Amino acid sequence: MVSFKLDQLDLDIIDLLEENCSMTYNEVADKTGKNIWTVRDRIILLRQRGIIKSCRAEIDYGKLGLGCRAIISFNVPAEKIDDFVEFIKKEKRIKKFVITTGSRRFHILMVGRECSEVRNYARKQLPDFGIYDVDFEVVLDEIP
Repeated sequence: MVSFKLDQLDLDIIDLLEENCSMTYNEVADKTGKNIWTVRDRIILLRQRGIIKSCRAEIDYGKLGLGCRAIISFNVPAEKIDDFVEFIKKEKRIKKFVITTGSRRFHILMVGRECSEVRNYARKQLPDFGIYDVDFEVVLDEIP
């Protein structure tokens, strides 16, 4: 892989898009004081290099009638990890999936109308993967 060094313009573009990924090339150019074509080329390069991986909408699930958000942390037996990851990728209720170090390595953010619905869904679906050491926490607030 060819190494590259980010300059201040790259970092400024990243900061702006991280704050609002729907900004147009014109808006980014205005905020950075650079030419639209320079900004466009930089954003394309940042995508090609895999630095900017995607742009996602931030959803207010409560306004969609999904009033419960829960973080479920747990472990999965090594022989079940691949199957579990494939399952998670297909689940619409699961909005984030993170693997970390620590005592509980797998973490999912799940949404539902009520927390009992999320809990029951997790109780029915997740045991198929042999999960253990489960911790279920309701999200009270999120600060962007």
